[in-house]
Amino acid sequence: MEFLKQFFNFDPPKDSKVTGHCKRCSRKYTDKVGSTGNFHKHLDRRHKEEYMHSRGRNAIGSDNGGQENIEYQSTDYDAKINESIATNLIVKCNLPPSMIEHGGFRRFMNVVAHKWKPCSARFMKVQIIPSLYASVKGKVDAMLNEIDHLSVTIDIWSDRRAKAFLGITGHFIDVDFNSHAVLLKFVRLKGSHTAENIRNITKDILEELGISGKIYRIITDNAPNMVKAYKFGLTVNDENDLEDLSQASDASENVSERDSIDESDSETEWTLLDPIDDKVDRSNGADETNVRLSCFAHSLQLGIRDGLNKIPYLSKTLSKCKQLSKKSHKSSKVTDLLEDVDKRISRSNKTRWCSEYFLIQSILRLGKKTVEDITNTIDDDTLSFNNTDFTILEEAVDVLEPFADIRTACQSETTTTVSMVVPAVVHIIHHLKQMKGKVSLLKTLITQLEQSMNTRFAGIVKRLSLQQVLDSDPFNDPLYFVATLLDPKFKFHWMYLMDYTASMESKLKHAMINLVLDECESERNRAQQMDQSSSQHTFLSGDENSGQSAVNVKKRKLFEYDDNEGSVSSHTEASPADKLTKYISETSRNKSLLSWKTSVPSLLSNIVKRVFSVQASSAPIERAFSQSGIVMSPRRTSMGDELFQSLVFLRVNQNLL
Repeated sequence: MEFLKQFFNFDPPKDSKVTGHCKRCSRKYTDKVGSTGNFHKHLDRRHKEEYMHSRGRNAIGSDNGGQENIEYQSTDYDAKINESIATNLIVKCNLPPSMIEHGGFRRFMNVVAHKWKPCSARFMKVQIIPSLYASVKGKVDAMLNEIDHLSVTIDIWSDRRAKAFLGITGHFIDVDFNSHAVLLKFVRLKGSHTAENIRNITKDILEELGISGKIYRIITDNAPNMVKAYKFGLTVNDENDLEDLSQASDASENVSERDSIDESDSETEWTLLDPIDDKVDRSNGADETNVRLSCFAHSLQLGIRDGLNKIPYLSKTLSKCKQLSKKSHKSSKVTDLLEDVDKRISRSNKTRWCSEYFLIQSILRLGKKTVEDITNTIDDDTLSFNNTDFTILEEAVDVLEPFADIRTACQSETTTTVSMVVPAVVHIIHHLKQMKGKVSLLKTLITQLEQSMNTRFAGIVKRLSLQQVLDSDPFNDPLYFVATLLDPKFKFHWMYLMDYTASMESKLKHAMINLVLDECESERNRAQQMDQSSSQHTFLSGDENSGQSAVNVKKRKLFEYDDNEGSVSSHTEASPADKLTKYISETSRNKSLLSWKTSVPSLLSNIVKRVFSVQASSAPIERAFSQSGIVMSPRRTSMGDELFQSLVFLRVNQNLL
């Protein structure tokens, strides 16, 4: 603004606008407070010679060096610096593009790169950032072209301006068995957030990216519109499916979040095959469709909410904790008291149950005396904690600790997570059984949590009990058991927690192996459909009898885990059953998926890549939305949608810059 005062006489700001009178031609111009574009444009059009001369003299010291200069000519040296500024400062450090016109920044650049020719913030927005966006998008597209399948997480987010955005992340395993996660799209979502609208927009985006035929699983939270949107995948082919979708939408209008966990149809129904009946044809299953999976972390959170909200005395004590936290953060005296003991009280967040767990922990760490001092300082007798309250809090932490650990683990960015789901459910079931004899006041909480686990994870719990699984059961997808078996960290090692009899353990192992072999058969059928000239050999052997014999022999040895068992001849390609048997029998406990990497791709290795592309939770898209909130800071709410979407895309995918 100081630069412009040599050309304009400015009136005091009024109604968030500032008016300037040109000293050269007496014209009057108005602009928003904090914006100078209209004044610079007038000078550039009417008094260009004086303007450019003065601007050249003040290039380093100017507060606002003007708007986009179409005639800006940069050298390779300038281009590299501009790209580095956009990449490292604007994208990675989240500094605003307007920084480039700030006097302090230009003085700094004059010291470190005095030959750099300054550009405008607008040039950065319309030239350099779009160029970076195109570069990263090209890398993402190239990666997608190299894979056969991927899974996606999808969710909706609203910014500080109440504008809605749809985000989609993609997850896949490459040929070297390295996992990748990218933000595929972050776009404005206009109109109603109905299931049909969400599904149609998703379908258009995936078709635009050329990956609609590669989607293996879709992971969302349990919001009713998300459940309905992807209940039938992304493709609704006939009138019956359209009618079903409409009926599902109508029926779900009055369904609460508790009752809408996951109504997606299971791809494969649980089948227990008798060991002597291995010649059952596995190829008669229904064609695979794109299937929605519920976010495991969200479902776990809802299950915990069931327990916390339905136990009156626990709810009352927890309410005290929340009020104590709320009032403590508004009192300077309490702040001083906490500072003296070097402690803090966590805040509660109603959308994250873990915040309540951490709140309870923080209050217990304070101790009775400090809590009593705080309540006396606040001077509120209703917040007094007695011995019973502390006993309840201590037992609550003991009961809920594994839930918090599991929630953190299943949202990891660095490890595969889908294989954790079954062992996590087993661990919780085992933990709740153990805790029954260790608590005195929260036995009802344990009973409620057990009921919630049986309801919200019915598909997994029923399979663990060798019961029939219904299409309407949440978490009914056999994928979770396939992933657990194929993960070297787990295999069957978690089964001892279930206290199975030898017979039940053998049946469950046999059933899980059959699920993997079903996947192998489906993979073989897909390969044959793509290559009509491929041979029509029987899946497990050259003829039916030898195939049956091979499977029976291997399945008798599966549970012996004999390291000395003869290896498959190197002159013949091992069948999936042979490879699976060898893998299960290995005792090395190699915890990396790289153990599946082979020089020649196999059915099992292809299945591993596909299955482990699935995420246990929708945490990846939630992390992307966290970055969106950082980009859209309270001081940047006037940012245009196109620039905002580009910056979010670049920030989340910054490892590709």
